[in-house]
Amino acid sequence: MKKIQFKIASVFFIIFAVVFSFSACDDFLDLPMEGELPIDYEREPTAEEGFRYVSAVYAGLRNWGISVFPYIGMYEITSDDADKGSTPDDSPAMIELDNFTYTPENDLLLSFWNDHYAVIGNANFAINTLLDLNFEEESVRNPLVAEAKFLRAFLFLRLNMSFGGVPIVDTTLTAAEFAKIPRSARQEVYDFIETDLLFAIEHLPYNYPLEEAGRATRGAARALLSRAYMNQDRWAEVKLQTDEIILSNTYSLYPDFYSLFRMIGQNSSESVFELQLTSRDQGRYRCEYGFVQGPRNNFARLQGWGFNVPSEKLIEFFDSREDEIRKFATVLPRGFRTPEGDSINANCPNPYYNYKVYTELRYNTIDYALDHNIRYIRYAEVLLMNAEAALHAGGDAATPLNLVRQRAGLEPVNGPTLQDVWDERRAELAMEKQRFFDLIRTGRAPQKLASKGFQTGKHELFPIPQSQIDLSNGVLTQNPGY
Repeated sequence: MKKIQFKIASVFFIIFAVVFSFSACDDFLDLPMEGELPIDYEREPTAEEGFRYVSAVYAGLRNWGISVFPYIGMYEITSDDADKGSTPDDSPAMIELDNFTYTPENDLLLSFWNDHYAVIGNANFAINTLLDLNFEEESVRNPLVAEAKFLRAFLFLRLNMSFGGVPIVDTTLTAAEFAKIPRSARQEVYDFIETDLLFAIEHLPYNYPLEEAGRATRGAARALLSRAYMNQDRWAEVKLQTDEIILSNTYSLYPDFYSLFRMIGQNSSESVFELQLTSRDQGRYRCEYGFVQGPRNNFARLQGWGFNVPSEKLIEFFDSREDEIRKFATVLPRGFRTPEGDSINANCPNPYYNYKVYTELRYNTIDYALDHNIRYIRYAEVLLMNAEAALHAGGDAATPLNLVRQRAGLEPVNGPTLQDVWDERRAELAMEKQRFFDLIRTGRAPQKLASKGFQTGKHELFPIPQSQIDLSNGVLTQNPGY
């Protein structure tokens, strides 16, 4: 497969520089107000001009609380596949996530909550502004609105999975206004997500030109809706949506699992939704997702903070399956020399690091892995959702499962079981922030995570940040056990 471009259009980042400040927040929300339209938008805007509002939402996805420390801690370090890493006393808040001693005062949970709602505010501003603008053709307006609704659904799904029912916000609000909004029931939030994504499916294109890689597509909306349905055990709908993605012939598995996670594999045939990251303009647009997972105390421009490292349990799991291709691409040992010729110091404090964010030295012009895109949704996940749905709702589970296994060099499985699919998800998506919530939704967390401190009836959800409850004067209620 030819090497493909892995940078989003330069206009994307120029726009990001202008709107990035919209996604900042302190103790609560700091959002743009409705009705602040530029004077020159009294005329009919072009699609490119309208997209400026949507680009603010994409910019926000690079925030610390959405794609960096809180996300890594809550979605992976809590699982049995990962340990905190770094040094033993580094980041008390992350230590709490690793051993399930976190409280409503944990600052990573607060950052996750704040940043998600701040960027939801950007999405609401984009949606409502685009609806107010004087587009002559709905065919120009609707795809832009659909893009913003996809991103809003992406953020609300994260919040709903993490905290249970959360406040539904569909307009831009002041902090005082937001504080008065109570939590909606979890199902109400799922229904809101579904409505956004059905609109996105109807109006988003199947693909974009290569220079606009990273923008949400119809396939991405179907895949995200499948995730939402999967977490509700709505398996017939998961099967329907994933069947549509497969039958669209838009995606295919990238042939080389190792290269998939290198720079050459960015925006590949397997990419369903991928956040575009860059070190351009001396790192002005930096997102430290890969950097904080880089080998600690390694050589210059090949080092990071060393968080989120593969656990011995994950390595034992790979070994028990003789799953060598995926183990090699996932587990980066200290004292190792990569195929690209980069060395990992034998004196690094952790025995292993996350190989899926390894970025070759020649690309690290400023810091480690700043150009490493986040593969939020891959086609392999779509195939595995399809296989799991087939086992629940009826259909062929073996074909999609074995396509994934074949790429990993494993023999096909005839008559697969749910455990076969769950094991395949673990191996295929290891260190990609899927494992913890897979254990929650399948009811295996009490067994698999008991040794880490998981308590049934409490740790299925994270606590609502206490500062948000205080600011709401008790309008927000706390989750059980906290």
